[in-house]
Amino acid sequence: MVSSVIIRYIFNELGILYEIPDLYSIVLQALCRIPRGKITTYRDISKALGDTIAARAIGYIMKTNPCPDRYPCYKVISSDGSLGGYSLGSERKSMLLQKEGVKVMGQKIIDFEKHLVDISDLRLPPVLLSMRRLQEFISDRVSLITERKNIRFVVTFDLSFVDGPLDIGIGVGCAFDVDNEELLGVGISFVPVFMPYIPTYLAFRELPAILGSLSAVIEYIPRIDAIILDGQGILHPRGLGIASHAGVITNIPSIGVAKSILVGRISGKWTYRGDLKYAPVVYNNKVLGFLVIKNKHKIVVSPGHKFSVDDARDFVLSLEWPRNEAEPRIIRLPHKIASRIKEFVKKYPKLLESRSKGQKSLDDFFL
Repeated sequence: MVSSVIIRYIFNELGILYEIPDLYSIVLQALCRIPRGKITTYRDISKALGDTIAARAIGYIMKTNPCPDRYPCYKVISSDGSLGGYSLGSERKSMLLQKEGVKVMGQKIIDFEKHLVDISDLRLPPVLLSMRRLQEFISDRVSLITERKNIRFVVTFDLSFVDGPLDIGIGVGCAFDVDNEELLGVGISFVPVFMPYIPTYLAFRELPAILGSLSAVIEYIPRIDAIILDGQGILHPRGLGIASHAGVITNIPSIGVAKSILVGRISGKWTYRGDLKYAPVVYNNKVLGFLVIKNKHKIVVSPGHKFSVDDARDFVLSLEWPRNEAEPRIIRLPHKIASRIKEFVKKYPKLLESRSKGQKSLDDFFL
């Protein structure tokens, strides 16, 4: 078995230990087991990990491979036999393959099937299968019974990413008193990310930065009545989008507000409320959320945890919604902050280095 690296994030303020596999290390280590003259495909690696939906993510891991001389990512090709990308260029990839006896014509490998390694020989652990089982386990603990009717103190979240390797997740949590339309505080976290983006597995990539920003913002808020995340709630193939995942592990009522429909279809009549309109989204013959449209801008609202479908919708619609914005103000603000911080970090990359090395920190720019 390829040695699996488990990353542990500890959030003492929340009483949470959150663990994920280091997918980058798992995949890159496996490349070293490909014999000379053999190759594999992005799809075969993702299938061995437990889900072919991860094929594009495998391509990203190859693209960001920090040590192509040590981890031979040139041995990974597309399923149709074409070379695919390579960080050092396609000509270099072709040369390295031909040096091992793999014939290449143009951008395609000749008789590539005979060069394919038996993927079982790489002994990749089926980590995505394990993740799906964990999602199914947690989804059984989601409650769609509204816990609190009077919601006053809310934390909203969004993220941005600085491309790696490793990617850095910038989590932003904004604490609000919605009764007084007051921003109480902002929590920011910078977290190394060990999972590339894989559809339907978003929480394993984004939750560490979300939990980090929640840990940083809780001191500014008397209590937390609800959290709102940029992503799906129960409108998810396994009923556990990032908002539901976060709600269960923090035991806080949660709502997901996404940019598009992941699963399901619009069904039923549109309801109009001022310059807004909304319609139910049905999945597996159940209404699990609502598509909300304002001035052609769309959001998808679904309950995460401890909210009913209707109450999640009504709460989001009750928020202050600026005329020219696609989302309520309290949902939009963490996105703006995260995007601005990303701009600073890209312009001044040494901001992420330790202050003990004499470098400026973000505090020097924002305080």
